[in-house]
Amino acid sequence: MLLSCSHRPDYVIGEKAMEDLLVDIHKSEAVIESNYNIYNNNADKKKLREAVFLRHGVTQEQFDTTLVWYGHHIDKYMEIYDRVIERLKAENEEAKKLLAEENSQTMTQPGDSVDVWKQKRFHLFDTRLPSNLLTFDIATDENFRTRDYFELRFKVLMLPKLSVKPQVYMAVRHTNNDIAYNWVDVDKEGWCVLPVQADSTTSISRVYGYIVLPMQAVQERMYVDSLSLIRRHYNDRIPAVNSQKVLSDRPLSPSERKKLVLKNIK
Repeated sequence: MLLSCSHRPDYVIGEKAMEDLLVDIHKSEAVIESNYNIYNNNADKKKLREAVFLRHGVTQEQFDTTLVWYGHHIDKYMEIYDRVIERLKAENEEAKKLLAEENSQTMTQPGDSVDVWKQKRFHLFDTRLPSNLLTFDIATDENFRTRDYFELRFKVLMLPKLSVKPQVYMAVRHTNNDIAYNWVDVDKEGWCVLPVQADSTTSISRVYGYIVLPMQAVQERMYVDSLSLIRRHYNDRIPAVNSQKVLSDRPLSPSERKKLVLKNIK
């Protein structure tokens, strides 16, 4: 009787697969929370969550049914969740370590046009591995100026045919917490270029972003190389980046709000 009660039915996700799924679910929720400007509606949030289930080859219904079963076998579920927490903690500590190493590097070079990219110049993305996401976060120094222009560039090879295209996102956070950001879908092989320009009156605190290959149930890969992030000091030959958007964490005056609306309409 005890064996029959604890036996896991075939329709219930196994312990290791459930552990892997829960880790990715937590990661996707963190992406949503930290990128509220992109995932600001239920449709976009649902698309990302469905991509997680698709990657693991399960449905929302199967996940819900599995949760009900583990709810009646709470000891097994707690063992799984303990392992999930340990994995997330370990990955978080590794991310902190890498960020500390990056921030300890020497200052960027002075000059009107400088490559400030600090990571590897290539990356192999895999839809079924954590390498499906490449992030960057650059702390500024005295060589960064107001109105600086940034251009993320890389060459795309082996672009898979997916229903949801790979995406590139880059943002500039200013010292007043305003954010200028831009993004683009990768829809062809060859060079991909994403520009963002900082505000003309407020200094910069961070330049950050990511390249992501959507998670899929079937393994797909994409290779990029020649990664660079060019910082150019403003001059009248640099065109305005009309495609970028702006977010503000502070109350705007009526005149500032009007300028922001007009800029985003353009």
